[in-house]
Amino acid sequence: MIEEKKSKIEQEHLRAILEQQQKEEERYRELEALQQQKEEAIRLKKLEEEQQRAEQMKLLGKNKARPKLSFALGFK
Repeated sequence: MIEEKKSKIEQEHLRAILEQQQKEEERYRELEALQQQKEEAIRLKKLEEEQQRAEQMKLLGKNKARPKLSFALGFK
């Protein structure tokens, strides 16, 4: 009789531990998915900004490199 109760209590305890572990794993997966979504949003935002910058440069005609000016005019 005592052995049965002890076994039942151990099974309930084990089940509670497994349920807690499953909840923690599910929460971890949710957090991981959120992190990936944030990283993807940041990546897309950077890409969009780069495209806008390139379009502005194209519209302004600044896509060609400017010649560097020398400020050393030869004063001796």
